This record gives sequence, structure tokens and C-alpha cells, in this order.
Amino acid sequence: MHPSSGERAGWKIDFLATAPASETSSGLSRAVWELAAELRARGHSPRVLYPTERPAVPDPYRGVPGVPVPLLKVPRRPFGRDIEAGKVASHCLDPAVDVVVGNDEKAGALTVPTSKGRGLPVRVQIVHDVALHTFDTLRPLEPKRGLRQSVGNWLDRRTLRKLEGEALARAQLLLVGSEMNRGLVERYYGIPSRRIHLQPHGVPDPLNIGTREEARGALRIPTDVPVVLFVGRTPERQGLPAALEAFRRMRPLFAGVRFVVVGSTLPTEPGVLSLGLVDEETKARAYRSADVFLFPAKYEGFGLAPREAMRYGIATIASAHVPLEGAESPKMVRVVRSDDPGDLASELADLLADTGARREMGEQGRLWADQFSYRRMAAQFEELLRPFLSRAA
Repeated sequence: MHPSSGERAGWKIDFLATAPASETSSGLSRAVWELAAELRARGHSPRVLYPTERPAVPDPYRGVPGVPVPLLKVPRRPFGRDIEAGKVASHCLDPAVDVVVGNDEKAGALTVPTSKGRGLPVRVQIVHDVALHTFDTLRPLEPKRGLRQSVGNWLDRRTLRKLEGEALARAQLLLVGSEMNRGLVERYYGIPSRRIHLQPHGVPDPLNIGTREEARGALRIPTDVPVVLFVGRTPERQGLPAALEAFRRMRPLFAGVRFVVVGSTLPTEPGVLSLGLVDEETKARAYRSADVFLFPAKYEGFGLAPREAMRYGIATIASAHVPLEGAESPKMVRVVRSDDPGDLASELADLLADTGARREMGEQGRLWADQFSYRRMAAQFEELLRPFLSRAA
């Protein structure tokens, strides 16, 4: 629903993102750009601000201007880059902006200009991940290096809690991508759940990059072997070691089986094709080539990668730490409750051995995941925002 005739033609919206539109390796950064583009199509005037050490004015993305936030000197202190990015971005905001949208802890250092008499701008915070929970989940997994490391972790956590806490507390409209994150925001920061709105993030539409055989040909994967896929930029958090071990255990059962990894890099070993960071077309070919998508994450605030895989119609196995509310298991996705690689290997072998089950799960999962379009995200964002702008006008 577009702004009504009683409202101004559109809102001026400044987003504070993590990267330029040209950097496609971060799916959640891309979601910010796509949301901005869909809001522009609905009659609004969005811009996307992003921190960079090499400021240069980029070409607009689908009509959305990018605004470089120059980081000329980053303080050597905990989360110094995030704090500096928020402070400098404060000077890059449009003085007449109606809405300012943050999407991570950088927004805690953002000073927003006020408009006399209008009560604007409205501050919005999109929670992709609860950063403090991610910190508490992953830092204990690091090798122990003594007292200096312990003190550093304590300082980092204290700074992160303050920065993220301020970003959340200042937001008039607080959006989370999953019920799991709603609970984590309440638990870590004491914000009542009634103040937290569920706003599922957008998931890219599948790219038309040809048939499965053509995609495999481009990646030099034989057409007659099973293919397991993992996509993720943070391997420890997203469970790449467990996925690799599961693959190793079931590999002797399937001749020629391949394990394709996108976004992370693994050492060379039999059956493993490690692509690292790739462009969108290569990632789409990896999705199109796969028989099963494996994602045993230890923590995910939304679960973008498995939803993207499901939009390609791939049978998906995920851990219980991935919030896939509304996706019935095992009809649409297989959820492995254990973190044991042996249990992952069993589920993986079962699906690779059953073509019919894979096909049916892939189709049911696709129907469910198709609801997460950027278009739908923009429409819901607009509806959630409208009451706040009506009161502030």
C-alpha cells in the first residue's frame, strides 16, 4: 500500500548499511540495498550510507544513491571502526530526512538531526543479528591465549553491549527478522517484546542462469554425481567444520559425490570444491547444481542462505539454531537437533539416496520460501512505519 493522498508523496529515508551495492558477498547488506530500491519504486526517496576507506561517489543502484561515509582515521579501541562510522555518518545524513534506518551496532554511535515542530526523523533499527549473542556464542570457541585475551574480550563485550544497546534503545521502530531474535533482544537488553516487530528480511529471487546441466558445466562438475552445497562467510558460526565432517563420513557411500563451498575457503581434499567469495551468477550456478543444501549453523538471526537455497528448490538440512518459523519439518526442511556430525551425515545420506524425497521437499520448501521477496518486505516495512510518521508529522 502506497502513501495515501493525505500524506506527502513519499518519505526521505537514509539507511546506514555496511557495504556499497557493488559488494555482493554480504547477503544482509544486499537486503538493505534491495529494500531501499523497492521503497523507491513505491514513491519514496531513499539513500544508502556506507563506511569506506576509499570514498568515491558510486553510480546509483536501481535509482538509489549511495553515500560513502569516509573513514580517514579509525581509533584503535574496541569497535573503533563501528563507532567512527556512526559518528561520521551523522554528518552525512540529509538534514530534511524523515526516517533513519540502522541495521547493526554502528547505529549506536549515530547522532540524528532533529526537525523543529515535526518530531522527525523517525529512527528505525533492523536487527539482522543480536551482535552480543553472536559474541557470546563464538568468542568462547577461540583458542585460549591467556589473561591478555580475557581482558580484551571483556573490553570488547562491554563496548559492544553499550553500542548495540544504544542503537536499540534509541529506535522508535524496532524490527527483527525472526521470533528467535525477538526473544534475544528481550533477554539481552530488557526491551519488552511488544515493542519489537517481526519483519522478515528479503531473500533474492533466483537468477535465470540456465539448466542444472549448464550450471554444472560452468563449474566443471560432472552431471551424474551427487552435489552437497554450503554457503556462508563465517565458517565457525555457520557450521562449516561440522558440514565438512558430515560430508567426509558419508562420502564413501556415494561415488563421485562433491561438496561445494561458497563464501568460505577450505584446503584441497578429495571431493571438495571450494569456490570462496564469488559473484552472484557463480553463486546461482552453485545453487542450481546442488542436490542438497547443508547448513548446520551454531547461530543465525534469520537464516538467509537456507531460505535462498529453498527458493532454488533445493532440499535443505539445517540445524535447530536456524530460525525457520513456518517451515514444517521434514515436509519443507530437515532440522537436525543434534550438533553431532554423525547425525548430519545420516540425514545427508538419507536424502542423497532418495531422489523422490529430495524433489518433493525441494518443491514444498520453494513454495514456503517464495514469500520472502524484497517486494513484500518493502510493503510490510512501509505499513509498520506509517503510524510513526503520522504521529511525527
